[in-house]
Amino acid sequence: MSTTLPLTDTIPPEMRARMNAARVSPEAFTDERAALGKCWTFLGFEHQIAGVNDWFRALLGGRSIVVQRFEQGISAFENKCAHRAYPLRTAEKGSGPLVCGFHHWRYNHEGLALGIPNCPDMFGKTPREINARLERVEISQVGGMIFGRFADPQGPSLESWLGPAFPILKHVSGFMQKEAGRLECEVKANWRYLKEISLDDYHLVAIHPSTFGKSGYIPGSDTHYERYGAHSAYFRGGNAESLPQMVRECEDGLFFPKRYRILQLFPGLVVTFAHAINYLGEGYWYVIVLQMIPEAHDRTRTVSRYFRIPHPETTQGWRKAARALAWISIDRVFRFFARRVHMEDNEACEKLQQAASLTDPPPRLALHETRINWFEEAYADAMNGVRRGV
Repeated sequence: MSTTLPLTDTIPPEMRARMNAARVSPEAFTDERAALGKCWTFLGFEHQIAGVNDWFRALLGGRSIVVQRFEQGISAFENKCAHRAYPLRTAEKGSGPLVCGFHHWRYNHEGLALGIPNCPDMFGKTPREINARLERVEISQVGGMIFGRFADPQGPSLESWLGPAFPILKHVSGFMQKEAGRLECEVKANWRYLKEISLDDYHLVAIHPSTFGKSGYIPGSDTHYERYGAHSAYFRGGNAESLPQMVRECEDGLFFPKRYRILQLFPGLVVTFAHAINYLGEGYWYVIVLQMIPEAHDRTRTVSRYFRIPHPETTQGWRKAARALAWISIDRVFRFFARRVHMEDNEACEKLQQAASLTDPPPRLALHETRINWFEEAYADAMNGVRRGV
């Protein structure tokens, strides 16, 4: 890979100061969340709300939201009753009509309070005349993946925002129905440290000596980084044709990975295609969906979901049986090593957080940290209200 990194910081000093502040100041973090809440953000999967009235909670822009399936489709709202701002949902997930537990106001799929107890006597009007509404969250889907943002009339569509990642996610989400494993962590670090370590191929030897780093540093010629909009991609052994080829294979329904690759989606989503083992002449691969959920300036919840990537169809009965048996053991081993890598990254990020300050200088980025610079530029754009499609 041939990339020339800037010798000077590409982030203006005032923006660098804001970036530093968001890692150490609750007030600056709140401002950041408000700005990034207008970016398309991954919320969850459609299979989490398979039935009518199924729902789950999520965080968007630092605010609690509820995503629910109604008879008319899926809707999302801020998790506050329009009556007295009482939280509509207090559990992580569940099933049932959208009813406030404080005074039993009931909402429809548009967020309109149509069921208000004793309404004419208490308010002198009908529910429709009151016209009390929840704050709606814009949602859009790519396959079975649900994304949301707070109102941004001039912002790009989800398809435009994701660019070439849209057809890829549309295809691979087809086999994200059943998890082969999951890891949830509370990390005492700012979410950007977690995002940046996932963009860093230079730390592998020091932080992951028994896994990714045991073979030494990756040669610069064996990596290809691709930038598209606010996002980036990594292809081991790739070239300029790797991303377009992956798009074509996904559009044709023929994609099966051959080399390690990562899609980094702004702001806090990482989709990794990871090889586990070769067995009986076939590779066993997983797609890892890592969701970074900022909870405070110094605390992030991460959710990693592991899904098997199915092999091409076969008519050989013995191979079908061999695959079914192999997956059981491979799942267990893969979860073990994936957890080790995640925990090593988390520990490094917590140490970075302990040293964070308002006066941190700009980073001196190596070749294998190129994508961190791209991420910082995308972050600066979003903080300035610039949200472009690809």
